[in-house]
Amino acid sequence: MILFCNTFITETKPTVGKGFVFRENLKSFSNFDIFKYSLASLAVAYPWSKVILKISLDDIYKPRQQELEDFIKTEFKDFNLILDWERNEYQNDWKQSYELLDDDLIWFYCNHDHIFFDSSQEYLTSLAKSIKDEKLCSIGFSHWPEVIRTVRQGLYPYPTNTQAHHTYKIHDNYASVDSINFDSIQIITKDLYHSWWFEGEFNHIKLPRPDYFGIGLAEIKPVPTHKTIAPLKEICRHFDGYQHIDPVIDNNQCPAIDIPTGFFENDIKIRYGYDDYKEGWININPQNPNYYAYDKSGTDYKFTLNDLPLVWKNRISIIDSNLDIDEERVLQYRLLSVLKMTYTSDLYTIDEEIKEKILNNYLKPFNYNLDA
Repeated sequence: MILFCNTFITETKPTVGKGFVFRENLKSFSNFDIFKYSLASLAVAYPWSKVILKISLDDIYKPRQQELEDFIKTEFKDFNLILDWERNEYQNDWKQSYELLDDDLIWFYCNHDHIFFDSSQEYLTSLAKSIKDEKLCSIGFSHWPEVIRTVRQGLYPYPTNTQAHHTYKIHDNYASVDSINFDSIQIITKDLYHSWWFEGEFNHIKLPRPDYFGIGLAEIKPVPTHKTIAPLKEICRHFDGYQHIDPVIDNNQCPAIDIPTGFFENDIKIRYGYDDYKEGWININPQNPNYYAYDKSGTDYKFTLNDLPLVWKNRISIIDSNLDIDEERVLQYRLLSVLKMTYTSDLYTIDEEIKEKILNNYLKPFNYNLDA
């Protein structure tokens, strides 16, 4: 699979589309640093066959281009890297990039603020293997709480009815439905990429992403219906959470996140299982009813030490773990926090089979299975 990122780093908010951010109690970060965090997470996400980064910088960040280039070359030093300081903006640009695609799967990413948040590469690798023979297919790698609650009814923001979509299926390690989804945060097949950018003539329209603000592929031409996969585990988290989703997914269900203090210095400090909050540390306690983003009495995250995000693991300098915690009880609360991410609105139905498969995916680091 190829990592293909095509993006523009700026602090200017879009005039159309997503612009609402509600971080509540969390700090603010520059998009430049958020992008660096995202890239660092993707560098450990998968054994990429190639990494293509096409990045345009706004004027305020052009003086920092060399800093970003040095960071990229360090993070992706083990990969075949193609780095271009100009993003694709028109159909012919996308056609040219097709010549670089010598793999059937593409991690297609036209954003800057989605963080690979899984604890290992195992689940993503299994998903990639599952679709290696598909022609027109995609996997939604982010917005998991939104995707998992809508897949049964066709990935509509609001369900058109309470019945399952006629193409909805539950597979061993994912759910699927047929859709025309052209979001720019998906794993897509090379054939789907070709269909998006080669069918029709629209080079006169600026389109640096298929779901561009104000106009997208579906407003220009017919977009192919294809098998669209909903993972059964969160792969990436949107940095600013999902308060821009309708119905809202709030910061006590699936919160926005921070760049950990000490991340870029390899000096992350983790405090695990304590009821109080310590500044400058990542505070983790699955038993806390709240997230800090939502309520300052809450915790930053509800992971266990067995399923910390992979992007943190080589950057941790110290873990202070409460020796009095009950690990079995903590795991139960961890699983409850996962289910809370999926049940974010009464408008949607999630099958019991899906719920069990989700829990089993989160139980794998503990060598436990609900069927056992």
